[in-house]
Amino acid sequence: MEISPKIGKEVIESCKAGDGKAFERIVLYYQKRVFNIAYRMLGNREEAKELAQEVFLSVYDAIKGLREESTFDVWLTRITLNHCRNRWKYLKRRQYFNSESLDASMGTEEGDRPLPIPDPSDDPATLYEKKMIQAWVQRGLLKLKDDQRELIVLRDLQGHSYEEIGKISGLPEGTVKSKLHRARMDLKEILERMSHS
Repeated sequence: MEISPKIGKEVIESCKAGDGKAFERIVLYYQKRVFNIAYRMLGNREEAKELAQEVFLSVYDAIKGLREESTFDVWLTRITLNHCRNRWKYLKRRQYFNSESLDASMGTEEGDRPLPIPDPSDDPATLYEKKMIQAWVQRGLLKLKDDQRELIVLRDLQGHSYEEIGKISGLPEGTVKSKLHRARMDLKEILERMSHS
């Protein structure tokens, strides 16, 4: 199925009216983004895949009540983060630890792919080093407080603007900036400690 570069209001409205094909277009367009947020928040591919499915079930159940003034992207991201928070609490209670290997792959609509997207000009040693750095940063992210991890994922990994993050989190833009700065500093300290241990 051909997907438009952006899901328009008409697709959202059709989905709200019960159009299954419109919902399928929404899932196809947003599934990678939802998976990526979940993976960065939880640090495990299988948990992220399962959580993404749960997010879209929630979207299907709740979309009829979506207010027009609310943007779909913000609403979907908020639902995704709520699911991530709940799953994180559940995993912490069960003393879950991330055991994903550096060779893990990511499920996308095109099939399983390696987590990092390699640059074909890189030699194997460089590719391995990039994988190591990505895994190291991911472990550091998981050591942050939940709200700090959310801000870094939204801004630095998903590319949301400060204004969008404010809408998603309910925080004033200035607060988003100051909390994000603190989160980055904390992540830097965590990574420095990890490099010396």
